[in-house]
Amino acid sequence: MLVAGTTGLLWAGLLLALDPWSPLPAQPGPGPAAPGAPALEVLPTRLVLDGRKRNAEVSLFNLGGSPQTFRIAFIHMEMDDQGQMRELPLEQELGKVHPQDLIRFAPREVTLGPKEWQTVRVQVRKPPDLPTGEYRVNLVFQEVPPPPPADLPDEASTKAEHISIQLIPIWGLSIPVIVRQGETSAQVAIVDPVLDPPGQTLSFRVTRSGNQSVYGNIKATFVAASGRRETVAEADAVAVYTPNAGRTFNLPLRPSQAPLAKGMLLISFDPPEEEGGSPFAQCQLDLP
Repeated sequence: MLVAGTTGLLWAGLLLALDPWSPLPAQPGPGPAAPGAPALEVLPTRLVLDGRKRNAEVSLFNLGGSPQTFRIAFIHMEMDDQGQMRELPLEQELGKVHPQDLIRFAPREVTLGPKEWQTVRVQVRKPPDLPTGEYRVNLVFQEVPPPPPADLPDEASTKAEHISIQLIPIWGLSIPVIVRQGETSAQVAIVDPVLDPPGQTLSFRVTRSGNQSVYGNIKATFVAASGRRETVAEADAVAVYTPNAGRTFNLPLRPSQAPLAKGMLLISFDPPEEEGGSPFAQCQLDLP
């Protein structure tokens, strides 16, 4: 809290994590920012540095109509069982590898004019004795707030008993940066599917084991007894991060014909389209 005389300015930090639940537009380019969100586009929305890949770039684009400065820093985030993210202290116990010590980036602050691009360079430096596994930290791109007013209103200086507080939101976007060392893998399954007919909601769990996170798209397809197929629910850009053993999903169904009956629901968790490959996991729910 910054206090000047009898008037206070309180910066309210607001962070959007671009992992599973607030993705930016899929393609870069000018366009209006979502209401309440920072006028900033960040691409890609995640970085994976594995094998011999030691360098990457993140592109920032100012969607707004005025210059804006963004400060870049590390942040640790943890996913709960429902897929929500929360911030953790950067400090960790002694004896553990700190993911932020493996990564360098530049610049640490950028000022973008209206509709202007800027590239942030990211580099990983692995020590020779780095244990096998996956290391994750987030890069946060946070708006630098305007400076507090230099002069206070006359009435504020004459009425010390009145204190005003102005909330100034400081928006930020974060993306995960994942470093993989050695052989990493994950075993994934979709379990306990349940259909709530009144609300037409499909609930299930995605379980994960191994030393690697998984990231991709979930789709539920209704297959009628006649053979007709229809996609009735989708969730794109979702992740289950280490060390979590699983995550619960509740997807609303949007079938063209309701209620669903006499057939089955095929639930699939697939890699991103650009990566291709076989599904991570599939599950079938029979409907009477």
